[in-house]
Amino acid sequence: MNTEQVSTDYILNEQQRTQYEVDGYLLASGLIPDIVAEKAEKSMWELMEMDPDNPQTWSNIPTAANHEKSRNIFIYNGIQMPELLACATSEYIQATAELINLPINDIHPPQAIHTQNLFPVKKTWQWPTAHVDGIPKEHMHLTFPGPYRIASLVFLSDVEKFGGGTIVWPGSHHKIRQLAESAPEKYAHLYDLNKDIPALDLGDPIELLPKRGDILFFQHLFGHNGSLNINQSPRLLMRYFCACNECKRWKKTDEWSHWTP
Repeated sequence: MNTEQVSTDYILNEQQRTQYEVDGYLLASGLIPDIVAEKAEKSMWELMEMDPDNPQTWSNIPTAANHEKSRNIFIYNGIQMPELLACATSEYIQATAELINLPINDIHPPQAIHTQNLFPVKKTWQWPTAHVDGIPKEHMHLTFPGPYRIASLVFLSDVEKFGGGTIVWPGSHHKIRQLAESAPEKYAHLYDLNKDIPALDLGDPIELLPKRGDILFFQHLFGHNGSLNINQSPRLLMRYFCACNECKRWKKTDEWSHWTP
């Protein structure tokens, strides 16, 4: 691994970098220009073949989408629309590099996107339990070193309270790591580790309320989860995919893996 230090001309300030280390996550604004995020949001609606101003169209389920009825979430895998890929700006890439202490040239750009567009449901909102990423049983990802160093979510809509914001447990990555290291054989795989995370005292959760263009970065073994959207507006969210050999350690579909800088 290249041990050269990143430039001192940082995109993120010291407080942001410290928060990421201490809390395990960072919700960052300003890394995607407003015009780029606006075009991406428009393209996302076009992808779903829906009109953002006509809720009657929101129940139309495109054949290309994977729709999970219980959460009313629309999932697409491997989408390569230029307007969506444009959100992987040089500033986004540099912030990613800074958070994992690598030169920006060591990080390759993503190749596609994966959507988690959460539409309103008529249910009672409640706090979810924490989990970590990389847990599908069919992949059986190893807990250490883990399938990724850093993960990031790109929001393409403003999120209101109880509107599908990500729930986070600040500092939870320290306690979850302690659990994993307490029984290395038992928790060799993230799938098994995740079963016992709900029994941990991770402190009080926080409901994040990002704006369009915000990016949520979080560490390996960071406790978080999604939440229901019981408001009137859809929550549009994407994360990046890649099909290169380096990213195959975080498998998602037959063709695509999560982008793993």
